[in-house]
Amino acid sequence: MREDTKKFLKELFSGGYRASSIGMALVFAIFIGAFLGYLLDNYFDTGYLFKIIGLIVGIIAGFRNVYVMGKKIQDQK
Repeated sequence: MREDTKKFLKELFSGGYRASSIGMALVFAIFIGAFLGYLLDNYFDTGYLFKIIGLIVGIIAGFRNVYVMGKKIQDQK
């Protein structure tokens, strides 16, 4: 295999790894926030208040993770 082809494939797989790790960080943060909201809601028996708050906090945390990871990737280049 030619050297330029090896370099291209290495960069391609590296980009796929980065994209999947960013996506997984986003999804896990949202699920953790929603789950904690669900637990708090069941503990305090408040209806949907903590579920919505937990979901919003999870979304904010997920997008913050995406921003931080994107900034790290940008600084590497």
